[in-house]
Amino acid sequence: MSTAVLSRREFTAAGLLLVTGVALGACGGTADTGGTSGTLRIGQFWPPVSLDPAKAGGESLLYLSPAYEPLIYRAPDGGYQPWLAASWRYLGTGNMSFEISLRDGVVFSDGSPLDAEALKASIGHFRQTAGQAAAFLAPIAAIDVTGPLTVRLTMSEPHPRLPALFTQDFLAGNVIGPGGVSHPDQLATQTFGTGPYQLVPEDTVANDHYTYASNPRYWNVRDRHYEKITIKVLPNENTALATLKTGQVDVIAGSYAIADGAKAAGMRIASSPAIVLGIQLNDRDGVLSPPLKDVRVRQALNFAIDRAKITKALLGDYGIPTEQCAAPGEDGYNDTNFYRHDPGKARQLLADAGLPNGFTLPVVIPSTPAYSADIVQAIAAELEQAGVSLKITTRDPATANTELTKFPASIMGWGALPVYFMGRGLWLHDAIGMNPFHSTDPELEQLDRQAAAADDEARPELDRRIIRRVVELGWFLPVCLSPVFLFHQNTVAIDSVAGKPFPSIVSWHPTA
Repeated sequence: MSTAVLSRREFTAAGLLLVTGVALGACGGTADTGGTSGTLRIGQFWPPVSLDPAKAGGESLLYLSPAYEPLIYRAPDGGYQPWLAASWRYLGTGNMSFEISLRDGVVFSDGSPLDAEALKASIGHFRQTAGQAAAFLAPIAAIDVTGPLTVRLTMSEPHPRLPALFTQDFLAGNVIGPGGVSHPDQLATQTFGTGPYQLVPEDTVANDHYTYASNPRYWNVRDRHYEKITIKVLPNENTALATLKTGQVDVIAGSYAIADGAKAAGMRIASSPAIVLGIQLNDRDGVLSPPLKDVRVRQALNFAIDRAKITKALLGDYGIPTEQCAAPGEDGYNDTNFYRHDPGKARQLLADAGLPNGFTLPVVIPSTPAYSADIVQAIAAELEQAGVSLKITTRDPATANTELTKFPASIMGWGALPVYFMGRGLWLHDAIGMNPFHSTDPELEQLDRQAAAADDEARPELDRRIIRRVVELGWFLPVCLSPVFLFHQNTVAIDSVAGKPFPSIVSWHPTA
């Protein structure tokens, strides 16, 4: 996510955003729980949508990761490592069958064993619950227990990104114990995972602060770095920074708006270029705004934007200008640009489309955070030079995304994910959430089917072709990649890798 994120209910990032909370008491001291060190105190923008992993999204990752562990661990360098899954593999060709073999000897915090039946029940709970992960699990047609610790998943259609889905980034791999699955109402106030910590309900106040104590049954005690973790909800960035400066917390999440202040205060900064900012041109069939039906118009808007200038003005040295939704170094990224800043070409394309005098384009944005207005106002200034006027309507963040079918364009602010996932959230005909008019393109749909069934050698080129096709269609008006930031005291080490998503909170550790 979560961070330079727009709304906690957006498709954003889903799982790339790690942002965190506050507590009482200081770090320090040594507990007799595997050499752990005091309390890790974190500050986070917003409370979790739910403590049930199956109902949650990227905004809840930080609240879930202390208590729930993934089947597969996505390491800081982007590689995949065994965790609750001892091994995994696709069977046959075409990405239609997937086998998971579990680590032996692991138990949930309530003492029940992690076995194949527990995993089957957990995946079933995710599939039946209307959370972020459910859509990505939809292709699973059958879950079969083939041994005490082995589960086989059979697909109704190719699914090439199950290893990614079962990492900590996408929640579905966070196995929920039978006690939680059989009593789902309790998942809102208790945790039922195998993680190093468990929620302390009596020391937790929903929407304010959350406390996690050591799980006495944890299987990997030597890699648990703290005795306790606390997360405090700090919705105001400036307040969060002041709390960090005064030593009341060890780590906070934030945006570029407080980056300079954190740096000046001597805080350590970790960043990851994860959030694509710009405008979505949702009405690609011209239902509300007839000009948008013409690809020349959508391309004209892209040629009109000086991405480098806007990025420098808003993000300084922290942002990366971009015309695409893939991040450099990640799958799907194209090294050559399709658009350049050319207002003359933009005006010519508009004239060719029968709009020599331009047109007015309504766009809806959330009232907060402030940079939503900043990025749209900057785009508006660029489009004016090509004769296009933005009519900006502001809505409460909680409702902005519920009105996407009432406006031809909206704010764009979501995480750069694997191409397979972005297709299902953003541009395929039946994409969830962010394709409100159900736009479709035969070439794009065909490329997606080919990439879904392809092996790891053939898929990268197909992913690049998918991203390039999205750019050529002009369905979006991306401007820049904004980093996700973590600001922290020098007593905490966050072993991040430049350009990669942040490591899991449970890998953060005291500075040596």
